[in-house]
Amino acid sequence: MDELYTKVSNATKRVLYQYMKNADIPLLNYNFDYFFQHCIQKHQIQVISHHFSNHKIEGLTVVDELGTSFSYERDNPKVKQNFTLCHELGHFILKHDGNYFAESIDNQENLLEREANVFSAVVLMPDIVLLSKIYYSCETFHQVQNSLAVSKQALFFRLLDFLREYYPGKDSEIKQAVETYIEGKNASIFRLFHDIREQIIEEFHQFQPSLINQVKKRVSEVGFATSLEYPDLLNQANWKAIKASNINIRTWLVYNKGKSIAYVWDKEKFSDEEARNKAELQLLLM
Repeated sequence: MDELYTKVSNATKRVLYQYMKNADIPLLNYNFDYFFQHCIQKHQIQVISHHFSNHKIEGLTVVDELGTSFSYERDNPKVKQNFTLCHELGHFILKHDGNYFAESIDNQENLLEREANVFSAVVLMPDIVLLSKIYYSCETFHQVQNSLAVSKQALFFRLLDFLREYYPGKDSEIKQAVETYIEGKNASIFRLFHDIREQIIEEFHQFQPSLINQVKKRVSEVGFATSLEYPDLLNQANWKAIKASNINIRTWLVYNKGKSIAYVWDKEKFSDEEARNKAELQLLLM
């Protein structure tokens, strides 16, 4: 398999899978736009449309003193616009060197353009999502294509590239499996997925939600969390970021007989005294 594909695919999944875990994205309802919106808000990227009469420039990334902006050809079909937006995001996330990138029909073989294309394909159609939809949910090619808002061509090539990573040297078998899957027969592609499913799942589960996200989720559900559940809460360096994530969240620490417990609570749900009592009770039971 192409080394470039594997390198960029792995780099993309590191960023994407961590985001998916933090945001608790449901796999069967995955859409690239969750991740895309998260990135443009976090990095304050401006997104606009453009139009060139010959459609020669699909997408543009401009980095200058005003910040970063992406633009896409407004007359293109929605699925093409989606691919372009993720492609431009790829230049940014992969930290490509330069202040100006133009995606056009003339430069598809350029190294950085190829990397941005791989990034786009993985963000639009992540491994774990393809496994969930095709193998576990038995969705048809057409259903997967529609739900992920991609073109037939994009999904076709993504499946070829994705399966080649796991089955080097089996090109003809892979191509036949994908072509019969398009025709509505999933037995061949099902067999291919069956043998690699544990690798794909294990790779996804290497990523865990960040401490902030885990604590925020727990506190939003029950109003209270302690270092018994999340030992890293004992490190007070983590408190500032946790409190900054929600104005209602407070943090503190109680000691007793050489033992200590850090706790976090929602001040809308528990008073300071109630939270302290809960923490002291847990400390007694330690």
